[in-house]
Parts: sequence; structure tokens; C-alpha cells
Amino acid sequence: RIHHEEALPVYERLGDTRSTAVTWGKIADILYQRGDYDQAAEFHLKRLKVNETLGDLDGIAAAKWGLAQIELAREDHDAALPLLADSFRLLQQLQRPDGIANVGNILGQILLSAGNPDQAITVLKTSLTAADKIGAETLSTHLRGLIEKATE
Repeated sequence: RIHHEEALPVYERLGDTRSTAVTWGKIADILYQRGDYDQAAEFHLKRLKVNETLGDLDGIAAAKWGLAQIELAREDHDAALPLLADSFRLLQQLQRPDGIANVGNILGQILLSAGNPDQAITVLKTSLTAADKIGAETLSTHLRGLIEKATE
């Protein structure tokens, strides 16, 4: 409510497009957590459009990650895959190890389940390097296990 009724009107009145898009993302995340996937997707799509207009690669990656999570919650892996791949590519370009580790983990698992082990291993190894870099030990252990399983 605070984001929607208080913060958003202020940013819109000021013409602060980037802050408006960030707030839409926060609202989308809350709606997603509540299970309102349709409305969450609407906010992420608005956010994506603004970030694309601004050329904000970080915002684009975040919006596509948000949309991918919605598609995964709906169990539509085919729709999630290109969103994850785009987000992962942008996060690599931005050199964001936190995003690379987390998005790559999910992307790698989907690639494995889709029968693309070579691609999956490449993504998982990149994610493992990023997870090690940020000290995410649990994620690193998980990624090592996935890589080991994929190479058997």
C-alpha cells in the first residue's frame, strides 16, 4: 500500500521515471509473493518497458528475472527460459555475481531438464564461479552437485 499509494505518486509527479520503475518492481514482488501472478506480471512488464526506454540494463535484467519467476511459478518453463537467458546474459555483462549465481542456478537446472546438458554445464560453472566469489557456500555446494550430476 505504501509503495502504491504514497511513493509511486510522488515519483510520478516528480517525473522520476527510474524510481517509478523500481517501485513498480517492488509492487510486483509483493504481488508475486501473494500469488497474484497476473498483476505482478503487469507491473514487471511496465517496469521492463521503462527500463528498456532508459537503457537501464540492471533494471531490464531484474524485470526479466521477475517475469521468469512468475512463469516458473505457473510451471511454464518454455516461457521462463528466454527470460532467464536474457537476464543471465545481462547480469554477466554487468558483472553482477549475485545475480549470475542465482539466475544461473535456475537457468542451468531448466537447461538440464530440457535436455541441454552442455549448455547447462557452461551456465552452472559460470554460476559456481560467481557464487564462490560472493561466498555463497550453500549455493556453491548445490551448484557443484548439479555439475557433477550433469557430467555423469
